[in-house]
Amino acid sequence: MTVAVVPEARAWWAIAAASARSHVAYRVTVAASVLSNVTLTVLRGYIAQAVWTARPGLAGYDVTRAVTFVVLGQALTSTFAVFGGMIDVPWRVENGAIAVDLARPFGFLRWWLAREIGRAGVFLVSRAVPAGLVGLAVFGARPPASTAAALGFAASLPLALLVAFALRYLVALTAFWITDVRGALAVSSLALMFFSGAVLPLTIFPGAFGAVARALPFGAVVQVPMDIYLRPTGGPGIGHELGFQAVWAVALLLGARLATGRALRRLVVQGG
Repeated sequence: MTVAVVPEARAWWAIAAASARSHVAYRVTVAASVLSNVTLTVLRGYIAQAVWTARPGLAGYDVTRAVTFVVLGQALTSTFAVFGGMIDVPWRVENGAIAVDLARPFGFLRWWLAREIGRAGVFLVSRAVPAGLVGLAVFGARPPASTAAALGFAASLPLALLVAFALRYLVALTAFWITDVRGALAVSSLALMFFSGAVLPLTIFPGAFGAVARALPFGAVVQVPMDIYLRPTGGPGIGHELGFQAVWAVALLLGARLATGRALRRLVVQGG
């Protein structure tokens, strides 16, 4: 069993490392992205500060908690690609390069997940951490509410990445069925940004609409990690939040696996 695990781990590491290197190859682009994320984080922090100063207690947050939510949430948006995309399947289907992906001795879904892990690692270190530190310094945002909250927050980040990846991957697979995926990408990006908590905390939505928004998988990307981070005490609540993420991650990845099989069979039929 160990003999089989080691080559598999090496393959995952090699793919993730190659993806990471590709995202740091152009230093000017990296620097511009860092600057833009820091700028957006600070701007959104000031906007949140103004809104919650005028409406204290909105969505159940005081000013400091609201600014912390918005600042750290914005810092993480690039890591989880809340704006959508970052999975090049549609363009590779369009130009025929997808044939190379199918020839690789590594599963199609696993290949893209490994690449996503490498990309997210680079974005976490180079985009999220600088923006988060600047936001904390400028606004005096809160640290994690407790040791349990800090550990739960750290555990929630990989689960958030899996959910965000699976959602974007499923949208990318629509390229096997439709000739122009731009509409699907635009709608999915809007839904992910709006319902993930990246724009506003989902607790701001009232009634049944708010309940549905919080039950959807999108909230596992930003809302849940920030709920854990800001939780005043640890305990079963954090386990419940992590469980919500884990259930959606497993369900979406299983759906992605089934959709991948159907998509690849369709590609073979089309190619004769």
